[in-house]
Amino acid sequence: MIEKQEVQELFPTPLWIVDLRPADAAVLNAMLKTEIERLIAPRPKVPAGSNWQTPQDLHKRPAFADFAKLVETAARGVARFLQVDQYPMAITGCWANVNPPGAYHPTHHHPNNYLSGVYYVAVPPVGSRIQFQDPRPSMIMPKPRQYTRLTANGADAQSKPGRLLMFPSWVKHTVPANDGETDRISISFNLMFTNFTETMASPMWGATAGKEKA
Repeated sequence: MIEKQEVQELFPTPLWIVDLRPADAAVLNAMLKTEIERLIAPRPKVPAGSNWQTPQDLHKRPAFADFAKLVETAARGVARFLQVDQYPMAITGCWANVNPPGAYHPTHHHPNNYLSGVYYVAVPPVGSRIQFQDPRPSMIMPKPRQYTRLTANGADAQSKPGRLLMFPSWVKHTVPANDGETDRISISFNLMFTNFTETMASPMWGATAGKEKA
């Protein structure tokens, strides 16, 4: 007969959440919003459901130096947690997304990078969430009485101004439509080990109005 039955969770997928102090976030976000608005002005017309994006080189621009330091500091903490901080990493791409009401980002991931993330500059009062897809293949999936983190095939995280999320670049994710009445503004970024960056980790797309990436 059974003496003992227990569960051991295998191969967890980490999501790191970094929240700035509200006062610091307010100052940083005001500056970031001003610079982002300047970069996309005048705003070109985009199809319904699309968004505006900046070039992917924000981390190289002086106006975004403080933000780049924030990302690098958070990344060093992640590297220490994973015990790979002996290998230097660098930002390979950093760009802003301006999602007007109704805009969304379809499911995607960020190839040729080790870590990816997003920082929220402005979020509508109704809130917004980023959704992550379970990377494990589903061979059979009976509907449970109640979904849990062990039975669901997706998970999400709440976004708010001053919050930075970081996750492995292979994790597929999506951002539902902005149901608010104001813009949702975020800054996405990628990081890769420095000895890979020049040949393997350059962004694989160009910044154009209406591009649907996050």
